[in-house]
Amino acid sequence: MSARPDADATGYTRRPVSPYSLARALGALFALSACSTAPAPALDAATPDAAPTDAATTDDATTDDAAPWRCPRARPAVPATVSRCNGSAALCDRRFDQVAYATTHNAMSSEERAFASPNQRFSITRQLRDGVRGLMLDVHPWRDESWLCHGTCLAGAQRHVEGLCEVAQFLDANPTDVVTIIYESYVPGAAVVADLRAVGLDEDALTQRAGDPWPTLGELVRGRRRLVVLTDRDDDAAPWYMNVWRYAQENPYAATTPAGLTCAQNRGGSTNALFILNHFLTAPLASPELAAMVNGAASLNDHARRCEQERMRRANFVTVDFYDVGDALSVVTGLNAR
Repeated sequence: MSARPDADATGYTRRPVSPYSLARALGALFALSACSTAPAPALDAATPDAAPTDAATTDDATTDDAAPWRCPRARPAVPATVSRCNGSAALCDRRFDQVAYATTHNAMSSEERAFASPNQRFSITRQLRDGVRGLMLDVHPWRDESWLCHGTCLAGAQRHVEGLCEVAQFLDANPTDVVTIIYESYVPGAAVVADLRAVGLDEDALTQRAGDPWPTLGELVRGRRRLVVLTDRDDDAAPWYMNVWRYAQENPYAATTPAGLTCAQNRGGSTNALFILNHFLTAPLASPELAAMVNGAASLNDHARRCEQERMRRANFVTVDFYDVGDALSVVTGLNAR
């Protein structure tokens, strides 16, 4: 996520041209397939999950332009016995704010989806199957719809509803897992909420009053509220579409070297229960080589523990680029084992 400029009178945001956006636009010249009007690649076929899976994956969504778009879903029944949550029995009795979640920075911006200068290698579906439980998504207006883009949709784009369908189908296939979406939004909240409703995710979303104790993961599973939706804009669009900076705080996100990964207060009130640990390098763009410099266990554990001590908050959303490079998933497992 990055700072969002104010919206204009139309309700859409005017983003100033930055070197970062220009670099992505130039990269798009070498990825023109991302600009095609052809449908996005089909969702991943069912493959064995890295994390335990509770049900078979549902049919893939299609994007037939001749028919109304739909997201095939097979909602699971609430398990009679909830023996594990997010892959661990120990996490079921922990409150949502007492758990660490592997989180992908610019989750939609992946090599698999043909984004130029991507932040991740794999699609949202693959990320979730591998163990990611927090997704940072940027949503922009484009082609009269809401699209998942970063900086400019010319550098790569996926229809917002298609990305959401990947989340919805994962939740259907894994009835004891809890997922969080953290939006950086450049479209009105009503448009984002409409897409969430279009795939039925409003029925999975938690409504949490700021300042109240968070439910446990087990309570979220049993209550069928396994999606937490946080946004930086228009949180009045739905009661479960919640302002991230009323609930969370973060450290700075613009580090260019490992030494720049600090624990200083950035956005969000210092008393907010959730802590977003930004742990990625941008110099000037993300790359696997930069990720390899900081995604190792030593760097991640040091930064997480240092910030937990300084901020007196558990590192909840351990946010990285190229999560498959280094040890991000195993570090989060270790943080949850304490």
